[in-house]
Amino acid sequence: MSVAGAAAELTADQVRADNAELDRRLLTLSRELRIEFLPAHDGDDAWSAAQLLAHLGEFPRFFAADLRRLFADSTQLIGRTLEHDERLAAVAAAEGRDLPELIQGMEEAFADMADALDGLEDHHLEEMTQNKKYGAEPLTAFLDRYVLGHKRGHLNQLSRETPAGRAASD
Repeated sequence: MSVAGAAAELTADQVRADNAELDRRLLTLSRELRIEFLPAHDGDDAWSAAQLLAHLGEFPRFFAADLRRLFADSTQLIGRTLEHDERLAAVAAAEGRDLPELIQGMEEAFADMADALDGLEDHHLEEMTQNKKYGAEPLTAFLDRYVLGHKRGHLNQLSRETPAGRAASD
């Protein structure tokens, strides 16, 4: 069930636990990737494992900052589009980075998000936000789209849709 669909029963502690479990699974898989397949991808529109890891080392920081701004002032605009410069730059720079560096970036970004989520309280989950792309929506939609659901999607993508991920599971 998505975070947005479970808003009535979701707690801040559950969000933190789900986030921690996703981080653990992503880091475990990342450490199992075959280095020789890191730059490989399945076509022009597909990301390589290196690009995914670089993105995983970037987006949690961006959205952690969004959460902190939101907790300080609930009227703040949050979210971004796929064309965001930091997102594109992280993906573009991925091929020049080695696996330990990519994993370190993920660990630091995951720690930043975990720290931001420490400020999450149950009442926040019911609050409405203003998303730059989607307009008014509950915080649970933000958490699903940009944090928990985002990590779940990339876990699946990394393990099943990259040569490095498929080789790790062989």
